[in-house]
Amino acid sequence: MNDFQTYLDQALGSVEVHRDIKLSDNYDYDIVKDVCQLIITTRHTLGITQRQLAEKSGVSQANISKIENGVYNPSISILKRIAYGMGKRLTIKFTSLEE
Repeated sequence: MNDFQTYLDQALGSVEVHRDIKLSDNYDYDIVKDVCQLIITTRHTLGITQRQLAEKSGVSQANISKIENGVYNPSISILKRIAYGMGKRLTIKFTSLEE
């Protein structure tokens, strides 16, 4: 064993790891499904088709269809473009697990 490894073993040997976080059933929500449904609902409320959203957002109609069907997991930048295409602003926030 080298000196650096010995140092790490000694330094990290005194570190305590606490696992007090208890994950409730709320943790297992399906964020992808929620995002898909939000896009569909918002698009329908606006009365626009996938093709129209594609033209406004610059995201292909095929990808919008894949997102809405839960087949494609979009990046934040893609979601931002879709939101902009619907005249919306993408916001992301962390909420309590109890909410």
